[in-house]
Amino acid sequence: MATAAIRMSLIACGRPMASMTRPCVARSTSNALAAQTRRSLTTSSPMRSAQQTKAAASVEQSARETMDWNTYFALRKTRRNYERAFMAPCALLGLGSAGYYFAQKDFDPTPIFGMDQIIVYGIGTVLAGIVGLAVGPVVGNMVFRGVNSKAKPIVDKMDKEFYKHIVKNRADPSSNSARNPIPDYYGEKIKSVSEYRSWLRKHREYRRKAKFYVGVD
Repeated sequence: MATAAIRMSLIACGRPMASMTRPCVARSTSNALAAQTRRSLTTSSPMRSAQQTKAAASVEQSARETMDWNTYFALRKTRRNYERAFMAPCALLGLGSAGYYFAQKDFDPTPIFGMDQIIVYGIGTVLAGIVGLAVGPVVGNMVFRGVNSKAKPIVDKMDKEFYKHIVKNRADPSSNSARNPIPDYYGEKIKSVSEYRSWLRKHREYRRKAKFYVGVD
């Protein structure tokens, strides 16, 4: 009887102990999950910030690589002004250089290509001035690209895009005539969006006249 009573008392005491250990195990498991969650949050936050920084950089890059057409036409006009501004100085430089070169040569009465040397020297000086006049726009374009170096890639991209529009929408020049000349075939006179729309209307009118033989020889 005594042994049985001891066993009953041990069983009764063991039950509360088991019930007390279960909450401890649950608490330790929840603490471990919370610690793991905090670790994942701390490790993922730099990745998220890096992704956000990369996305912001891509948006900024795309914003830099886009340009509205009015801004492009303004830069195009500025580039043309640069090209025209350097035409006269380069022509004068060619004339002056050639004139100085020929002036330093000794005069020889022997004809050159059957002509007097003075005439040949004069022709050479004029040709040097013409070459300088032709080189002027190239020099002006180089100066423009150097001054606007940041906008150079997007301007080149817009040049290609604009040329595609011109090739796509311009009329066929096979019907060109004195009474119905094709208007601005290369689009060089276009300086704004409104002028581009006017250019489109002129080419549609040219097509209509060429199709119905209105004003065509």
